[in-house]
Amino acid sequence: MTPITTMQLALLLATFLLLAADPTHAMDADQVRAQCIDAFELAFPRQQWTSEHDLRAFTANVSTDRKADTVFACPLGGGPGSELSDFTGSDLMDWYLEMFNPNVLQYTELIMSEVSVVNNVCSLDKLFFAVIGKCHVHAMSRLMIEVDDDGKLVRWLDHFDQEDLNQKLGVCNLQLEGNTEL
Repeated sequence: MTPITTMQLALLLATFLLLAADPTHAMDADQVRAQCIDAFELAFPRQQWTSEHDLRAFTANVSTDRKADTVFACPLGGGPGSELSDFTGSDLMDWYLEMFNPNVLQYTELIMSEVSVVNNVCSLDKLFFAVIGKCHVHAMSRLMIEVDDDGKLVRWLDHFDQEDLNQKLGVCNLQLEGNTEL
């Protein structure tokens, strides 16, 4: 194998930069934004509670071409059980059925901000809203979504205050048990 010269390295780098700047090889921001919103709304359709069917559609939209790059975190940095990597759609569905089973918990999420785009990554503010009996729980979070060129989910990084949400869910559980004293 012959070592690469400085000139060859410069030519390779220039070629890479030209290809990266070529609009035929990248989606524009509006396309990425639309694909991120579509991915989000597969799981959380507007004006209805999330169902198992919705989650199955969402998890079927996980990138298979970039499986090794897939990351799902809810919440980001939430410890064991809150993050998946190198996963399939069925792995993600199993996670949802264990952690946020729509057959047990009535919930949805809503986009609350403009969707910002950098390359194939979107970021947005969202609201988690759940009903447990007569108790309502909500939590704001910042979500980053990366999609591949086909609009398939690569990364989903949800950052919220887990302690705050757990406290709110605990209050609801106390109310459900009939204990209204705090």
